[in-house]
Amino acid sequence: MNNLFEIVESSDTGSNFLVTIRITPDHNVYKGHFPGYPVTPGVILIQMIHELVEHYLKKDIRLVEIPNCKFLKIVNPEKESDAIISVDVFSKDELIFVKATGKNNLGAFFKIDVTYREFKK
Repeated sequence: MNNLFEIVESSDTGSNFLVTIRITPDHNVYKGHFPGYPVTPGVILIQMIHELVEHYLKKDIRLVEIPNCKFLKIVNPEKESDAIISVDVFSKDELIFVKATGKNNLGAFFKIDVTYREFKK
């Protein structure tokens, strides 16, 4: 997780999990994106989901496709560092299907559907 965020709280019900994360506002990614007004890049939000799913499944995974991805609001970690990430996971054949939503005090800031495959070394 490279110190970009920490898991503050989590719960799961088998096929889904809910995680409260705290984004680190002074992380290096914000020095260039953007000085004086930090914005969490979309690719970082996608990577967060990837890392949370790996953590939850306790498996290495690889991205197959992103059929749907919507960034709804800017995530400025200086203003809203805590977020709740809701993730639904199900597997079929060798694929892992994920639907995730990120919310903070300002409402939903992203929604994503992602397909992964377990990475076997």
